[in-house]
Parts: sequence; C-alpha cells; structure tokens
Amino acid sequence: MPTPHRRRERRDGNLSAALGRADLAAEFLRRNHTYRAEHAQMRERIASGAVAKNAAESAFARRWGLSFRHGAG
Repeated sequence: MPTPHRRRERRDGNLSAALGRADLAAEFLRRNHTYRAEHAQMRERIASGAVAKNAAESAFARRWGLSFRHGAG
C-alpha cells in the first residue's frame, strides 16, 4: 500500500506543509513543557475541588489563546 501524501511529507521533514494550522498548534502545545505543566496543575486543582471545572478551563484557554469552534470534532 502506498504511503499517503501527508505522511510522506512528515517523514521527509516537511512537517509544516503536511499539517494544517490546528495540527501545527496542537503539536507545538504538545511539546511545550510549560503548557503541559500548567495543564496538569489545572487538572489537579479541578480534581481537588479548589476550582470549578468550567472556570479553570476557560481561564486556561484564554491564557493559552485556545478557542474551539462549536460542533467541531
């Protein structure tokens, strides 16, 4: 089976051409240690009841410039 075009571009190192904006942003955040640490801290605070889930997630999204279209996914 031939390698799909997007996967072939990633393997060849042309990641930016193979990914769209959202994919590139997600990959950046996935590799960002500060983002990951703050996300873990937010989840811990929600789990402990120190902060309401909606409020914590909204503040986190604003801080990191995250936005999600309604009905996406």
